[in-house]
Formats: sequence, C-alpha cells, structure tokens
Amino acid sequence: MTGVGGADSVGRTPGSGRTPRPSPWFSVVLVVLSVLVAYVGVSGLGQGLRAARGEGAPGVFTVTSITCVQHPGHESCTCNGTFTGDAGEEPRNVHLHAAGRDTCVKDELIPAVDAGASNRVYGPDGSREWILSVFILVVCVAVVGGVAMNGMRHLRGATRSRSKERPGRGAG
Repeated sequence: MTGVGGADSVGRTPGSGRTPRPSPWFSVVLVVLSVLVAYVGVSGLGQGLRAARGEGAPGVFTVTSITCVQHPGHESCTCNGTFTGDAGEEPRNVHLHAAGRDTCVKDELIPAVDAGASNRVYGPDGSREWILSVFILVVCVAVVGGVAMNGMRHLRGATRSRSKERPGRGAG
C-alpha cells in the first residue's frame, strides 16, 4: 500500500529498498533527553539500594500526624513525624516512606533508618525504590541503543547502495 509520494507505510519508495534517513536532530535530542533521565535514575539508585538493604543511620521515628488520600483502588498515606538517630542527633522533621494507615499511629515509636534522603526515612522493612531507578536506566539504555541501531542500519544501507552504484574494477 502506498501513501504520499508513492512511499509505502514504512516510508520506502517503490523500488528503492531503502528506508528514509533518520533525522540527526531528533536522534541527538532523544539521546540527550535519555542521558538526562538516566542521570536522575542513577542519582536515586544508591540511596534506593541502601534503603532496600536497611543501611544507614538507625534511629527512631516518632509519628506526629498522618495524611491519607483515597484513589480509585487504593489509599496513599504520608506519615509525618520526627526522626532521632541512635547517635543522639537533634530530632528533625521527616516522613516515613511507604507507611500505611496501619503502620502510622500517632505518638507511636517506629524503628527507622536514615539512608541519606533529606526529607524521609525508611522503616525496618526497607524500600523497593531501587526498582524504579533500574527501570529508568534500562529504558534509557534501550532508547540510546535503538537510536544507535537505527543509525547503523542506515549507514550500512547507504554503504551497500554506494557499492552497487560503482562500476566494477578491472572490467573492460
């Protein structure tokens, strides 16, 4: 089936056998955006892995309030309070990551770990935040790999086309 200018649905013109050249500007923008998003994924990965393993400064989280929002199919809660490290640091206001209504009871003391985040601590069960960071990195690598493969495919096709256009050597 052909479209505008006689090109088929893939963008090839009849008889050419070649796909159109990928836009270099679009490729550059896509790679730059992927690198920036990957940076965000990498920056959260270390903290996410520490939280998953329960590494960091141990202490106690004291619940001061809970705020819950109902969404279709689930409830999302934020457990606010203060964290005091076992080393006797000054208490600071933070929220307890991944706490539910059953975990967050006012004035309750919950063992927690400070994995390095400025505004949150993690409960004794750790965290699965690292999964999102790894997913982001995998997607970014796939996008950059796809751009590279598309560019290489185009270069290989262009090289084959040029070699077919040249007359053979030694003929005559």
